[in-house]
Amino acid sequence: MAYNTLKALGPRENLTEKYKKDRAALEKDFQKHLDEWKQTAVMVVNLAKKYGDREQLHHKPYGQWETFTWNQVSEIMFAVAGALLNSGLKEGDRTGIFSPNRAEWHLSDLGSQLVRCVPVPIYATNTEKEVEYLVNDAEIKVLFTGRQMHYDRSYALLDKCPSLEKIVVFHRGTKIHDDKRVVMWDDFLEEGRKAGRKAEIEEIMGRAHYDDMCTIIYTSGTTGEPKGAVHTHKTLMQNSWGVGRYVEGCFTDNDSDLCMLPLTHVLQRSWDYGIFSMGMQIWYCEDHNQILEYLVEANPTVMNGAPRIFEKIYSTLYTKIKEASPVKQKIFHWSVGVGKQHGDKVLAGKQPGPWLSFKRKIADKLVLHKIRDLFGKNMHHVNYGGAALNPEIERFFFNCGMLVVSGYGLTETSPVISMNGPHCFKFGSIGPASPLVDIRIDPETGEIQAKGPNIFKEYYKKPDKTKEAFTDDGWFRTGDIGRFDDDGYLYITDRLKDLIITSGGKNIAPQMIELMMAEDHFIEYIAVVGDGRKYITALVVPSFENLEDWAKKNGVPFSSREDLIKDPKVIAYYRQIIDKRQKDLGQVEQIKRFTLLAKEFSQETGEITPTMKVKRKVVQEKYKELIDAMYVE
Repeated sequence: MAYNTLKALGPRENLTEKYKKDRAALEKDFQKHLDEWKQTAVMVVNLAKKYGDREQLHHKPYGQWETFTWNQVSEIMFAVAGALLNSGLKEGDRTGIFSPNRAEWHLSDLGSQLVRCVPVPIYATNTEKEVEYLVNDAEIKVLFTGRQMHYDRSYALLDKCPSLEKIVVFHRGTKIHDDKRVVMWDDFLEEGRKAGRKAEIEEIMGRAHYDDMCTIIYTSGTTGEPKGAVHTHKTLMQNSWGVGRYVEGCFTDNDSDLCMLPLTHVLQRSWDYGIFSMGMQIWYCEDHNQILEYLVEANPTVMNGAPRIFEKIYSTLYTKIKEASPVKQKIFHWSVGVGKQHGDKVLAGKQPGPWLSFKRKIADKLVLHKIRDLFGKNMHHVNYGGAALNPEIERFFFNCGMLVVSGYGLTETSPVISMNGPHCFKFGSIGPASPLVDIRIDPETGEIQAKGPNIFKEYYKKPDKTKEAFTDDGWFRTGDIGRFDDDGYLYITDRLKDLIITSGGKNIAPQMIELMMAEDHFIEYIAVVGDGRKYITALVVPSFENLEDWAKKNGVPFSSREDLIKDPKVIAYYRQIIDKRQKDLGQVEQIKRFTLLAKEFSQETGEITPTMKVKRKVVQEKYKELIDAMYVE
């Protein structure tokens, strides 16, 4: 059942302060869970004894949904562990997982942990060169790969990377080499089953502890070379405990999660450990382009999403409605307008009267339920993180009956430092502090700094970088600038390293401007520029799907994207879009000039990270000539 967006919000409790006052009780409760769970994989094996043949994991890599029960999950974990021991791996050795989301991802992850090996996740979109760096840096011995593309990018590394001894391929039908160092997943499991090493595995499990190294998660590299954040089971368990039982606080073992963000991302990884700990089911979404299909088929009760999903749904709705008949347009805008009137009162803590509530029911039957049902019939609420989302889009979905809330954190913080939840949210904020996480704002720089049991141990083999990540008195430097409001809700205003200081000495936050612009469905990516310059400019990647439709309807001839971005009508149209969106910005914050780009930003060409963040430094270096041209008087 969806979160009730029709009931007026009550007074907000300052949870940031409450968690400080309740610290002793919270520490006791967290320790109780640590003692019970011991270690992530051990926790799952013990829960399998409780849940037995209940369904747990669901995936469809071969076109039909396949289901794994708790007992099956436990049995496969032991098979993975046995095969790893048979392959000569010892406690502390690293395995790698280079695959999209699927059941085998978790099974190889947890199977590795069962014998105290350390799994290292690798983004499924990484290039061969990027994978090579991670394999070498983490000294990975066994690499699990997903589909053909992942195997093809990995095979050569067997001869290039000294540590790599074996590749295990998940996807049946993958064409592999006749090489003893390569084995298919099913054969690997069979080897583990026949190994007869259960007693040895159980002995290792007996030594497992929540202070063991759990994983090395590499940062996405927006500021340079990726760094491997070393996490213990305890640091990730803090999120499983704190977020699952306090911030969310509304789920039982009858609920389910759609695993949509890449499992390589620390948010999805630690979140799903929490899902395991609560006995919930997991449905895997391998391709985010099919997210709406997966939502309808899986009908989960909760999901972590990326902001871009909500932006796409929002912009697509408004693009399509422009093409609808006048009658349908009128019905849509009336319904959305009524939803907004109702939602504004609810968010202000005022219960709407009978007449507005009646109109809201009509609007729901006509339009709003169709938008809500895009998330399935059972969705309670949706979380997102990794980047900002315009609060107007958050409110839009709330007004349609779907709560969409944000959290905040980094790879190094497990990741949740603060988070909105169904009983504690403010749109535009990133929520109150998570239980047992202390947050302070540096009085000189405005930087958000954090302390707590969720903070990573170190950067793997990078002591100098580890030292730089902390203040002299032991607080982790997030690199983000923020503030608290009177209710204890945290807000991010920008990245410390991204601040633009113009030649006139004005400090400008580019992310705020980019967020404002990227909401428009004609803009796919935007990078704001201006550090040390007289004024602000921008590089804009159009949403070519929408732009091409617009061009055809407005009589703009083109044979290529290059033709489109050079057309005076197109340039003038984007000038209108930018000016309309920046009309409330101060003069020094406004984009004076911009350049349209014909090629989309991609991970392969280096402009964005696997988590879709723009690498500002790379973009500025790559497009230096275009940027310089915007400052020629």
